[in-house]
Amino acid sequence: MSYTRRDTIDTFSIGDSETSGTAANESAPKPWLRLLKKNALQVLVLTAVVAVVAGTTIGLVGSSPRGNHVTPPDRIRCLEKGVNISQCLGVGCVWEPELNAPSCFFPPPSVHGYTIKTPPENPTPGVTHVTLALKNTSARVVEDLKEELLVEVTEYGGDILRIKVTVPGEARYEVPVPLQLPEVQGASSNSRYNVSFGAVGSDFALVVRRAETGAILFDTSDVGGLTFGDQYMQVSTRLASPNLYGFGEASHDRLKHDLAYQTWPMFSRDQPPRGVGKNMHGVHPLYMVMDGEGSAHAVLCLNSNAIEVETMPLPGLTLRAIGGVLDLYFFLGPSPKEALQQYARVVGLPALPPYWALGFQLSRYGYNSLDNLKAAVSRTRRHGIPQDVQYVDIDHMDRRMDFTYDDVNFAGLPQYIRDVKRQGLRFSVILDPAINAEMSPQEYPVHARGLQEDVYITWPQEMVPGENYGAGDIMLGYVWPDNRTAFPDYFRTSTRDWWQGEVSRLHETLEFDGLWLDMNEPTNIGTNEDHPSNWPEDRPAWSLVCPRSRWDDPPYGTAAVRGKGKRLSDKTLCMVGRQGEERELRHYDLHSLYGWSQTEPTLRGLQTATQKRGVVVSRATYPSSGRWAGHWLGYNTARWADLHHSIIGMLEFNMFAIPYVGADICGYFDDTLEDLCQRWMELGAFYPFSRNHNDIKAKDQDPGLWPSVTASGRAALQIRYTLLPYLYTLHHLASSQGLPVVRPLFVEFPNDTRTLTIDDQFLWGSWFMVVPVIKAGTTSRKVYFPKCVWYDYHNGTTVNNTLEDIAAPRTHVPVFVRGGGILVSQRPRANTLLSRREPFGLTVAPDHEGRAEGLLYWDDGQSIQPTETGHYFTANITYVNQESIVWTVSHADGVADEMVLSDVRVFGVDRRPVHLLVAGDRWTTGDWHYDASTKVLAMYDLGIPIKTGFTLSWKDEMDFKIPCPISYKDWKEDVAVREAECLTSNCIWDPDTKVPCSIPPPSDYGFDFEDGVVRETEKGFRVLLKKRGPSLFGGEVGRVTFEIFRYSDVTLRFKFYQTGVERYEVPIELNLPDEALHEPLYEVVLPQDPEAGDLFFFYVVRRDTGTILFDTRIGGLTFSEQFLSVTTTLPSKNVYGMGENAHDSFRHVFKGETWPIFSRDQGPEPGAGRQVNLYGAHPYYQCLENDGRAHGVLLLNSNAMDYQMLDYPAISYRTIGGILDFYMMVGPEPESVVSQYTRLIHRPVMPPYWALGFQLCRYGYQSLEELQAAVNRTRDAGIPQDVQYGDIDYMSRRMDFTVDQEHFAGFPEYVRRVKEDGLRFIVILDPAINVERPAEEYPTHQRALAADAYIKWSSDTNDSIVHDNNGGGDLGSTMLGYVWPDNRTAFPNFFKTSSRDWWVQEIATFYHTVEFDGLWIDMNEPANFGTNEDQPWNWPGGRDPWSLVCPESRWDDPPYVTKAGAMGPTNRLSDKTLCLAASEEPYRHYDVHNLYGWAQTEPTHRAVKSLTGKRGLVVTRSTFPGSGHWAGHWLGDNRSNWTDMAHSITGMLEFNLFGMPYVGADICGFFQNTTEELCERWMELGAFYPYSRNHNQKDAFDQDPGLWPDTVGKSSKAALEIRYRLLPYLYTLFYQANTEGRTVVRPLLHEFPRDRRTLSVDDQFLWGSAFMISPVLQEGVVERVVYFPYDAWYDYYTGTPIEWPGEYLNVSAPRNIIPLHIRGGHVLPTQRPALNTQLSRKEPFGLLVAIGLDRRASGLLFWDDGEGIDTVPERDLGLVEFSFVQNLLTMSVVENVNGNLDGLRLMDLEFLGVEMKPSAIFLKQEGDDLLSHEIDLTNNFTYEVQAMRLRVAVDIELKRNFTIELMDIWYYTVDIS
Repeated sequence: MSYTRRDTIDTFSIGDSETSGTAANESAPKPWLRLLKKNALQVLVLTAVVAVVAGTTIGLVGSSPRGNHVTPPDRIRCLEKGVNISQCLGVGCVWEPELNAPSCFFPPPSVHGYTIKTPPENPTPGVTHVTLALKNTSARVVEDLKEELLVEVTEYGGDILRIKVTVPGEARYEVPVPLQLPEVQGASSNSRYNVSFGAVGSDFALVVRRAETGAILFDTSDVGGLTFGDQYMQVSTRLASPNLYGFGEASHDRLKHDLAYQTWPMFSRDQPPRGVGKNMHGVHPLYMVMDGEGSAHAVLCLNSNAIEVETMPLPGLTLRAIGGVLDLYFFLGPSPKEALQQYARVVGLPALPPYWALGFQLSRYGYNSLDNLKAAVSRTRRHGIPQDVQYVDIDHMDRRMDFTYDDVNFAGLPQYIRDVKRQGLRFSVILDPAINAEMSPQEYPVHARGLQEDVYITWPQEMVPGENYGAGDIMLGYVWPDNRTAFPDYFRTSTRDWWQGEVSRLHETLEFDGLWLDMNEPTNIGTNEDHPSNWPEDRPAWSLVCPRSRWDDPPYGTAAVRGKGKRLSDKTLCMVGRQGEERELRHYDLHSLYGWSQTEPTLRGLQTATQKRGVVVSRATYPSSGRWAGHWLGYNTARWADLHHSIIGMLEFNMFAIPYVGADICGYFDDTLEDLCQRWMELGAFYPFSRNHNDIKAKDQDPGLWPSVTASGRAALQIRYTLLPYLYTLHHLASSQGLPVVRPLFVEFPNDTRTLTIDDQFLWGSWFMVVPVIKAGTTSRKVYFPKCVWYDYHNGTTVNNTLEDIAAPRTHVPVFVRGGGILVSQRPRANTLLSRREPFGLTVAPDHEGRAEGLLYWDDGQSIQPTETGHYFTANITYVNQESIVWTVSHADGVADEMVLSDVRVFGVDRRPVHLLVAGDRWTTGDWHYDASTKVLAMYDLGIPIKTGFTLSWKDEMDFKIPCPISYKDWKEDVAVREAECLTSNCIWDPDTKVPCSIPPPSDYGFDFEDGVVRETEKGFRVLLKKRGPSLFGGEVGRVTFEIFRYSDVTLRFKFYQTGVERYEVPIELNLPDEALHEPLYEVVLPQDPEAGDLFFFYVVRRDTGTILFDTRIGGLTFSEQFLSVTTTLPSKNVYGMGENAHDSFRHVFKGETWPIFSRDQGPEPGAGRQVNLYGAHPYYQCLENDGRAHGVLLLNSNAMDYQMLDYPAISYRTIGGILDFYMMVGPEPESVVSQYTRLIHRPVMPPYWALGFQLCRYGYQSLEELQAAVNRTRDAGIPQDVQYGDIDYMSRRMDFTVDQEHFAGFPEYVRRVKEDGLRFIVILDPAINVERPAEEYPTHQRALAADAYIKWSSDTNDSIVHDNNGGGDLGSTMLGYVWPDNRTAFPNFFKTSSRDWWVQEIATFYHTVEFDGLWIDMNEPANFGTNEDQPWNWPGGRDPWSLVCPESRWDDPPYVTKAGAMGPTNRLSDKTLCLAASEEPYRHYDVHNLYGWAQTEPTHRAVKSLTGKRGLVVTRSTFPGSGHWAGHWLGDNRSNWTDMAHSITGMLEFNLFGMPYVGADICGFFQNTTEELCERWMELGAFYPYSRNHNQKDAFDQDPGLWPDTVGKSSKAALEIRYRLLPYLYTLFYQANTEGRTVVRPLLHEFPRDRRTLSVDDQFLWGSAFMISPVLQEGVVERVVYFPYDAWYDYYTGTPIEWPGEYLNVSAPRNIIPLHIRGGHVLPTQRPALNTQLSRKEPFGLLVAIGLDRRASGLLFWDDGEGIDTVPERDLGLVEFSFVQNLLTMSVVENVNGNLDGLRLMDLEFLGVEMKPSAIFLKQEGDDLLSHEIDLTNNFTYEVQAMRLRVAVDIELKRNFTIELMDIWYYTVDIS
């Protein structure tokens, strides 16, 4: 620091107020000279006042001309506002009336102030003293102006300066706040400041300049005003610029101060943030000025007496205090960030809050009972709003007394706190300082212990009231307790110890986690009044009245005392109160420190009690309070202005080094408004201290009370919780370096002058900008973007303009990421206990140079001193080269050892990557998505351990290797491929890579453009290709055509076929769309401008996002005679479908497994570690892209094939015939994909209503009596049943179309009889026909021969082979096998018309015997036993061995044997089926094997319909795309074990994707013996299969549920009655499947495609959109974890809303209960259950109205006769729509043409989620007169408060429209139109 001597003031230059610290024009007139020029008389008077006459100061009087007058900028107000001319002149001040400036003001410095008495002295290095002498002309504003002052300048290094003004030799009070000051240092060249005073004898003028620029930071030279009396101190200064910030605590209208003579008091008081010029709860005499060129400095006036600051337009300000000393600390920055850091380090770095304290918090003064508090918590939870902290205000206390709780209204509070803490909810308890002083020690030992420890503020002995109510000298007041109160004196050690002890004692009862200090200004109600406002009415009036004194009535009261009769002690204690260890201190001096003094012992007590960090929130604060506490901005009001002011307050308290700060969200006083609370929740989500809180007189306002506030609050809080690691790191930087957490824009952009006035935007740290909506009715707002790169946080798009209108619809808060930053994140959860378990994520926002940086600080979130103990983790993250993220660990101590990095978003990525790398190696864990429209790369589930450093990068080079396909003929996958095998297949051998044997790269293998011509066609285009490189398995095809067909905007076909050669194509007639293209969602891309010989590839891209859906650039395209292959990379690993296989999970695993598709008699073996094919063939997958869009791909090929899931991710298809014919459906919603797919392959069949009932079957009824017994057991147990089956044991010798007359005599009659009672019958048919029975015994075979109906040996088969197989004769070339009949069998060829007609006729003939209702076709892969073996396993004993043996051929032994071949006993594809060389005219079985079941299904279905005249039902085992158009499917011969039960869900979900929604598994298992528990659980699950059938085989025990009447029977009855109740809903779902192609059973991801937690859920499923089933799938389990995607959910059984949607919850599931939940927003039609549907369809209907979060619900009922064949296409049906909006249920009949709804009555209404009991209910229904008639239903309902369930009894005709109005069911009625 340097000191400048000045001989005269006149030569001193002053900084220009409008420039950045530059010197002003020295010729500019001095402000006080301008004053003198106004009036010549004043000049004369001023000349005369050099002399002082007998101590009387001569005043100055001037006049102020009106008109176009400029307000004088530099007046220092003299005396209080409102003085008159005589008062003004009487003290020697200047009087000049002025409207917008002080009329009474101080004389200039030449008249008033001090002169320099002594030259500067340096008693010690770094300390300078200057003595001042009072001018005798000074205005005598107080009587005791000090004649001599000592100015002490102390230098704390180059950045911090202290200037202290005291009275020499006088012991004056100084603030006892310990500061953390650096060492005192002498002058240094590194000093950022110069200080000058003036010459000895001259006017004292303190000038502080910035050394680097010369900018003047503090200058008293020409403004004067220095005054120092015993109770009046004043200093005025010119400011470097008008950009002034800080001073508090006050409710400033703007962050940047108004310099137009605004006065702000600083005196702690119970004052809410209302009105300009009022002090509030805390005192922070700190200001900051931007002094030019991006520099800033801050100044602290360390004084705890009443203070005021007054601004001047000069620019300048005046500081006044009424006690202590003038003690100024300068923080030189030079940046604003550095200045604030310097300040924070001096006053004490702020405390690091515990992690949970950064979560959302809820409070209310006015719960008044534990039940109401619980209700608020429950509302918050069930609306999915995260919450970490619940508060209890004083209403939880016993008589509002600290350290107690009301055990009547809050009975159970201690246990409730313990319970919810285990769930992650923390509790904070309020404490006021006032202690009830009139209770006995027994009633209130807290006070007794306080008395014992002498803890209270006292009266001076001479002022103790005569009647002090037994309190001795304790100063009594009155606050919230219903007695007089005493106030602890925290400046006493005994008090601090006592307080800590009381905190610990309370914790033994209420296990709180934080403490909330209120009323600690301190507040006293009614001081100096007759009585407090809340004084008990039955007691004589009393109040604390302060005696008149110089302390309670000082000479100058400051702006804290305004108005007639006001006193400094109003609303608080008397200023004469004594405090301190020896009562040596006066409350007058300490008042504003009261909250500060309470805070530290509170935190210590909290930490002692909890042994954790905890958090304290204090209302009254002072510099350094942040070391121990956070702060809320006081009791604001529910108004828009206060919402805006909260931003200013938050920014100011971050300047004050109290970064843990926030306002009462939605406002404390008054009733809030919906839109205000909505926007305030959006803003409050970004307060560091985020708490919703309001007053007892206002209505409840927790966010769950309004749908809109719920939506906004949750959306914003989801962002907050996602970014909590970033926010926590910011708090770490605040606690370790003093950096502000929330920052105004100018702190980061100090050179951008436009940021200086912005206070409606703010930053979290350096990188995250929040732009809240702060005006009513606004849905967009202007946003200023300082010059740099900015990204929209929500979608990653860049912002291009500096000032931009940004859309801000309700529920959307605009937030942006600044380029150059990396934000560390975590997946949000319901609270931080859960979210801290989630993996980390990153949001990377590159700057202009493509760089970014970030920091992660992590600890256990609650230990007291993690950085001191070293128990923490830090990592630096950098982004370089636009493709690499470098993670560098800077400190690790085990706290993050289990943590991983999973989710990464990188903005501004120019090119789509191909794969990810970690440490240079390809990283296969996780998934990623690139959106070309936004240039955002998003990575998911990476799982990279963070405890050590790593580099995450990506490449856009497609250099993947495709594994070489090895024929499974002589190779097993558990044997490594050898070099010879690899090279024989023309593949590449490289043993040093992860894929040692691979297909040659695209440069050497695949296809080229033959001529480079793209030939346009009617639907697309085609190109000609020629082979490149030798094929892998011979059979070269040199020329191939690639053709594109654009059928619609959403359906695309791409096809590879042999040029000029007719090859087999799948003979399925598809329903191809034929629509004009409008805006296709896809684009097919070829190489640009291809030429002959160029490598061919293509890819399909989604147009709006650039997502590549199908991409052959990976290579491997093969098209040869008997081996065709194509490989495509996939846009995600979220792939579902492909079958029929027993996948271990619904979502595919990409680990290189190869799965076969080849229909075979193979039961599911999930969990066996084998990739086996099952009965059907469905080469179709659905891929959910990582942005929630979806597409589906069908390879229409019926030959044997394999598919391999590669971890790139990619899928490699390999098929051995036909062509490559792909169909793509691009959605984009998952359900849309299914709809588009089923439109292509034909919509699913509409089952009859009875087919939705429970069905019973067994292979092993040895007689009709056994079958009857099972039916009777079921009926006797009260278990609903609609269908009974006859398996092959009803047949004679297991032959189709026969009945065993010995064991099943009377079977046809029994079927007819039970049908009368509503029981339907289905019988089994196998395709295999016995060919060795005489015609008279079995004419079916003879008629088949006549129809030439059988599959034959091919014409080129050797005659001897044919003869060995069938013996010749009339069988001709029929191929024989062996299945269930005890003779050889032949197999119908369903591709022949004559065969299909024969089959239909045989069914018709059989129907005349057994009047079945449906048919079950089994073994139709086709299955054959023992193929290629010596004999079938069931070959009759005593007969010579025989079996179907397939001769070697290119068909039965193709060059590439698919994996299905390896599954058979002889490693041949024909194992367990027919020879593939067989002739299945007009095809070869080799080509159509997978179509066998498909071909059988249509004629079977046709026969059922024609014979019964009804819809009927067909269930088939073998299926292919399109089978669902005629039949349902069961999942085959499973096993009685828990694994197979669980797998059935995956199978069911897959078949819904395949267009076969009528699907189910054999309940309780087919093979093996079930167990009681397994069967009980399986019956519960099976009750919710669309096709619900219990079935097992003869070698196992019976397992019909009635066998265990007390367990399985009861549970089955309960579950099936739920099913039957919901059958109208289920039937409606099938109607929608039939007409729109929707799924019936669907995975959660279909409804919640953007919720990544749903992607792998396959142990829960939905019926439609609305009903979730979560079965128990493990033995011995009586509860299970259920995932509830975010929405309203209700427990089916109790109707209770589910708390914490969006979370995994433990749900009780005793043996007799399957967890079921109804999704809000839906209306489910119901019907009272009965023993079968014939009965239940006669029952009255009901509605389950599950009200959504938005107070809406809707639903549909489809109804017809339940079995008519053409009711849907002919619209012979009833269709009813239901809608619930807010409180009105509406039913509208859409269709009822033929009276399908006539006679149907609605009687049972159940509303779920009704907030309050209705005051009345009214029904309005259309009558016969078509007029509306109103009926009062007020007496017809019951309401369950806890469950929020309303049941209403009605009797309404369903054919008539109606409305039902529920009156007053919501706490708030809102406009949701």
